[in-house]
Amino acid sequence: MTKAVRGMIHKPLELVEDNFKKPTGFAGRLIGHLMTVQHRTLTDWTIERMGIGATDEILDVGCGSGMAVELMAARARRGTVTGLDYSPEMVTLATRRNRAAVRAGRVRVLRGDAMALPFPDASFDHVSAIETFYFWPDAMNGLAQAHRVLRPGGQMVVTLEMSREASGTPSLVQRYFGRRFTERSAREGLRIVSGADLTGMLTRAGFRDAAFIAEPTRSLGWVCATARK
Repeated sequence: MTKAVRGMIHKPLELVEDNFKKPTGFAGRLIGHLMTVQHRTLTDWTIERMGIGATDEILDVGCGSGMAVELMAARARRGTVTGLDYSPEMVTLATRRNRAAVRAGRVRVLRGDAMALPFPDASFDHVSAIETFYFWPDAMNGLAQAHRVLRPGGQMVVTLEMSREASGTPSLVQRYFGRRFTERSAREGLRIVSGADLTGMLTRAGFRDAAFIAEPTRSLGWVCATARK
């Protein structure tokens, strides 16, 4: 197989990987919709562990097409949910998905960066990062930002569907994607971590009571880490 042919085969996967990080254009919108479907069970699993109250104020960092925002808003019926994403396409999709709640003032969707959250200190009761932590260029800075915008006693939750907790026998597609993500991590800034890695980072960022739960046989190792300010 020639180098040119190999490049043509690999380009679709690289397009997918690039749009996981920052969905752009038509491909980004399509992948945003696909991620919504793929991540529904992971998102439900995460929200079950958040203990969202009816009046809570929540920030979802890297909100994508807004499914988590929608599900959280259904629980925070008298609170607010803010979705943040640095992809304009995802901000548009998330706003459209939550249009009724946006009109009612219960949801807002903003373009912004996890490395410089555009909110005052102590603004939220929960900060979530579902399937976005891989892409943070400076994980400790991102966690410090989350800590800053949380109220005392507020909760941080980080969930990944691919971690070092993986075990069992994943599908060929899962193994291939996992290997490619791992191989590209050094040059792309993606990171594959364990639950212990996450809780250690949360503690170093100033959080307390850091803990994690894992589902090693789900996808490439689901892990959800939580901590309090």
